[in-house]
Amino acid sequence: MIDTGKKKAIKIMLMLSAVYMASYLCRYSYAAVLPEMVRSTGKLKSELSVAVTCLFVCYGIGQLISGVLGDRISPKKLIICGMMTSIALNIAVPFAKETWLINIIWSVNGLAQAFIWPPSVALLSALLSQDDYARGTVWLSFGGNIGTISLYLLSPLFVRLWSWRGTFLFGGITGLIIMIFFTVLFPNVPPASASKAASANAVNTENPEKPEKPEEIRGPQEVEKKKKILFVTLITPSLIAIMLCILTQGFIKDGITTWMPTYISEIFNIDSAASILTGVLLPVFAMICLKLSNILNKKLITNPITCAGALFGIGAVSALILFVVKSGTAPLTVFFSVLLTGTMHGVNLMLICMLPLYFKESGKISTASGLLNFTTYAGSSASAYVLAVLSENTSWNTIFLIISGVAAVSGVICILVRNFKVKT
Repeated sequence: MIDTGKKKAIKIMLMLSAVYMASYLCRYSYAAVLPEMVRSTGKLKSELSVAVTCLFVCYGIGQLISGVLGDRISPKKLIICGMMTSIALNIAVPFAKETWLINIIWSVNGLAQAFIWPPSVALLSALLSQDDYARGTVWLSFGGNIGTISLYLLSPLFVRLWSWRGTFLFGGITGLIIMIFFTVLFPNVPPASASKAASANAVNTENPEKPEKPEEIRGPQEVEKKKKILFVTLITPSLIAIMLCILTQGFIKDGITTWMPTYISEIFNIDSAASILTGVLLPVFAMICLKLSNILNKKLITNPITCAGALFGIGAVSALILFVVKSGTAPLTVFFSVLLTGTMHGVNLMLICMLPLYFKESGKISTASGLLNFTTYAGSSASAYVLAVLSENTSWNTIFLIISGVAAVSGVICILVRNFKVKT
């Protein structure tokens, strides 16, 4: 581990947070203006939501690729390639006239965006202490939420002054400026595999006469055995159960984030520009919930999986209240909607940010991070389309009842597998 002073650690966390903020500007620009696109184009929600689904699907698949590459290729280079591609695609969207073309662009954007989180986790793990790593993951999440807040605050302004297209240009230009600074100022870090190879080639301090065997001269049976061990390390029944909970968390978090402005607009007859502003409350409350979840994990429920179970329980109650109050007052509906989403951000912190540390000793922290994040966006990709179809064929009231049940079951699963350990 590289020893860093407090100022250097803060600089690292700030720069990665800025990059993550830029990634959210370029990832959620479409979702931020989706209600206005529905209104201005006259197309169905289910038709226009295909692009969001495509992004989530490609983002999820890309997580697996990015996670594996993040342990083998410079994490900084992966982030630069992913962000610069995403920036170019955001700038291209305003010039795309056909829906099918936008769908293709947004699919590739999802793949590019996948090269941000696992390499960022690898950089935090390599450059910071364990305590600073925990802080760094929270800071990155804050950066993403600040990006979302900026989108939902400025998108109505772009809509009123020009059109929804301005949001994409804003994300692209802002991201480009941030990436210039990141490319020049952020330190280069070798991939985890390079560090592990260096350790393998070092002389055994316990027995100088017997150095470790480099991987390239190991027999095929040893290499095959190592691969099997790594597979067992990553995939166990308990981990599969945790991944199921991560799936439902992604479904709820991104489903509500994508469709809450539309839901508020339909229920309370608010125009689309004003309803977009309600989306600001989601990331603001998410930041509060992230901080409270981190405190809860440090002070009361130190097991992150158990903590995730408790947060699922709070989310289930919030969704149940939304079912009971139905179309009550707008402030009450918005409050419990943001509380539901906020608790899912807390679950995300526990299962996506904290859990990869369990895999650090195996040298596969980036791979594990990619696998877990893939699961999140498998749920997210389903949520955008499924909630659109459900809202067209049933009531939002029924949707919240379903969400409450799913969150409750996920909370119980987390409690049952709270003693999860990585097998080696």
